[in-house]
Amino acid sequence: MPLDAPTPLYQGERLRDLILCYAGPWAFAPYLRNREDAELLWHARQGVLLAFVECVVALALIILGFFPLFGTVSLRFALPVWLLWCLGMSVASILQATKGKRHRIPVIHQFVEYL
Repeated sequence: MPLDAPTPLYQGERLRDLILCYAGPWAFAPYLRNREDAELLWHARQGVLLAFVECVVALALIILGFFPLFGTVSLRFALPVWLLWCLGMSVASILQATKGKRHRIPVIHQFVEYL
């Protein structure tokens, strides 16, 4: 079974904006700049939500780190797993966005329309 060759659909500013959509706090730049492009706006909204949820959950895990029993588990296991999951979702979303597809991040994609 042959592998599909990557077909870059976007180049230049469009590609840069799609990458910025999932680059943490820089997701606000495409969100504010490209209000007329519905697809790019969807990716920017999802990227903003991912960055917000990533910070909230990471902060909660760090606060749990102050407690003796939960601290070891949250700081040594849960926080690195959470950050790796967020990184994986960002990379997968960037790869799908550059192919013209929408990668729906679990749970987060349900709130994209409300932003």
